[in-house]
Amino acid sequence: MPLTRRSALQSVALGTVLLDWANTWAAEQPFTPEKGASLRLLRGSTFLPAEGETTAANIAAFSAATGVGVRIENINQDDLPSKTALAAQVGSGPDIIWTQNTTAHLVADKLVDVTDLANHLGDKHGPWYQVCVDYGTQDGRWICIPIFVVGSLLNYRMSWMRQAGFDSFPTTTDALLKLCQGLRRIDHPAGFSFGHAVNDANNFNYWLLWAFGGKVTDETGRPAIESPQTLAALQYAQLLYPTLINGVLSWMDINNNRAFLAGDCSLTNNGISIYTQAKKTAPDIAADMDHAAMPIGPASVPTAQNRVDPMVIFRYTKYPAAAKALINFLMEAPQYPTLITKSAGFTTQSLKGFADNPIWQSDPKIAPFAKAAQDTRSVSWPQTPNPAAAAVFANFIVVDMFAATVSGTMDPKRAMHLAQQQVERIYKKP
Repeated sequence: MPLTRRSALQSVALGTVLLDWANTWAAEQPFTPEKGASLRLLRGSTFLPAEGETTAANIAAFSAATGVGVRIENINQDDLPSKTALAAQVGSGPDIIWTQNTTAHLVADKLVDVTDLANHLGDKHGPWYQVCVDYGTQDGRWICIPIFVVGSLLNYRMSWMRQAGFDSFPTTTDALLKLCQGLRRIDHPAGFSFGHAVNDANNFNYWLLWAFGGKVTDETGRPAIESPQTLAALQYAQLLYPTLINGVLSWMDINNNRAFLAGDCSLTNNGISIYTQAKKTAPDIAADMDHAAMPIGPASVPTAQNRVDPMVIFRYTKYPAAAKALINFLMEAPQYPTLITKSAGFTTQSLKGFADNPIWQSDPKIAPFAKAAQDTRSVSWPQTPNPAAAAVFANFIVVDMFAATVSGTMDPKRAMHLAQQQVERIYKKP
């Protein structure tokens, strides 16, 4: 159901302070909505209800202040890339899609140039973190607005880590393997996705590739996934896989959450959502779990891959100014810091001006997520994002290379060579 001015004014979720501020903001902000404007916003269903509820309340305040009705439509997050591609192809659909990672780079020519909005936000609350600039721009113009970054850290059970012989969480890939071997010995295995989990599998497998010095392309864009460094990463994965819980070859993004909360999995990579849910439904697990950064591999530098959430505006929209105004409002103070606070660490700021949020000091188990935007690489590293890198990511080429290796479907060299051929085909396309 769309949020209209009347329904927004009637919403009990809106406090008078937010409404008063929104009215003042609407009279002064630079993107005046078109007369009679209304918007459709498509987004993925959130793993954290507090984020969705806070965003809906902020949008209601925007509607109340501007008279712009906004219809929020929620779908499975894994369907966002296909829905975005369809909208771009047919030239109709949602005015705004809240998408993920590199999807915008696959349809850049169909998107409204939002350089003016990005500069406005950067001047007022920035600068932008570099990874957000990478995802937000193509050929010198901003094609999307990165709303926030979702950190992916290692979630682990402290008591089982100690039973496996470790007093603190390991900081190297060699020590991580030993921990996982120890966890398997005590029948509390770790779990990392080698399936088509858009977030968890890509985050883990890109980290693993980079940790050993592998990369999809070199700095010039030449396909370079076939290398001794990639081979070393694949051979490491072969040693790691037998220590993991059964079924990880088909894990989607929800599977590791469920396994961890059920006590079946002792260690996985994920956002804060497991901890947030555990505090509500499994306080004994929440008390026994903590978070750690991804370990350092032979590359000798941090190589995290975290999710970036951009909003895109399609050129077919009748109301581009209203769409810019909505995104501008969502990234303003006080509502943007409130979103981060109420998300309890699930969302991390994409603008450095919002880095000093009290949520990061509220709980030492949340604190590591504060650096998600600072520490992550874009999936195109060492290049800046482009359509080819986005296609490699969207087609799970890196994940499938690891999956083929650990499952025994292919030996590491064959899996790596096939991935090289796939990357070469994508980068040769006009």
